[in-house]
Amino acid sequence: MFDKMIVSDANSVESKSRSRYFLVSTTVVGILFITAVVFSLYAADIGLGNDEFEISMMLAPVTPDQPEPPRPEPERAQSQPQQADEPSRVHNIPRLDEHPISVPDQPSVTPSQFLSRPIGRFKPGPVDTGIGASGDAGPARGGDNSTGTGSSSEPGSGPVAETVKVPPPPPVIKPKRPVPTVPISIGVANGHATHLPKPPYPAAAIAVRVEGEVTVQVTIDETGKVVSARVAKGHPLLRAAAEKAAWGARFTPTKLSNVPVKVTGVIVYNFKRS
Repeated sequence: MFDKMIVSDANSVESKSRSRYFLVSTTVVGILFITAVVFSLYAADIGLGNDEFEISMMLAPVTPDQPEPPRPEPERAQSQPQQADEPSRVHNIPRLDEHPISVPDQPSVTPSQFLSRPIGRFKPGPVDTGIGASGDAGPARGGDNSTGTGSSSEPGSGPVAETVKVPPPPPVIKPKRPVPTVPISIGVANGHATHLPKPPYPAAAIAVRVEGEVTVQVTIDETGKVVSARVAKGHPLLRAAAEKAAWGARFTPTKLSNVPVKVTGVIVYNFKRS
């Protein structure tokens, strides 16, 4: 019995400690649960966890602008004299559109200082007022609205037309063709020669009985004079005589577009024993 009582006391102590641990654990879990519930309620109210935030600004209501009172217009000064209902003219000068127009005896180079009579009624006055015949308002004593040539200021006189001479057209100038800077080749120049001296037959060529043609390349200037001579083909014993004779040749000037030009050609000498 004593043993059982000892065991029973040990079990009671262990059950008390377990009860105390369970009570503490339950209290802590309850506090955490209540805290989580309260935090979730506040978080739902203030919208935590949402990344898109909007900032609102309260503005004062805008009051509509009151319309400005109309400003009084300044009274226009009556500085300009009121024109009469009917224009006035100093002289009764006919218009250009009226026919016939009388031509004055003598032309004038001074423009008229008076306006022609307007279309419609007008009255005589000391100055010209109103609108002229061309529709433009002229000055009191301005130039006439005619062509600007001289016109008489007497009644019944009209403007005089000025004769304008048209100058003759300028002569047509034909463009000149450019003169070539390189001499033109004319080929064999024997037919163009005005003076073609014959070369002497060299004695050495006669001794060895040499015959044949000698071709001399020549350059002829604008006057027909030989300015260059050089043997192009021929026997060596005949070359010197042919080249010397070519220097004394004269030719007809060659013209291009009626302008003398420099040319080149060949002179052919035929050496033949008689």
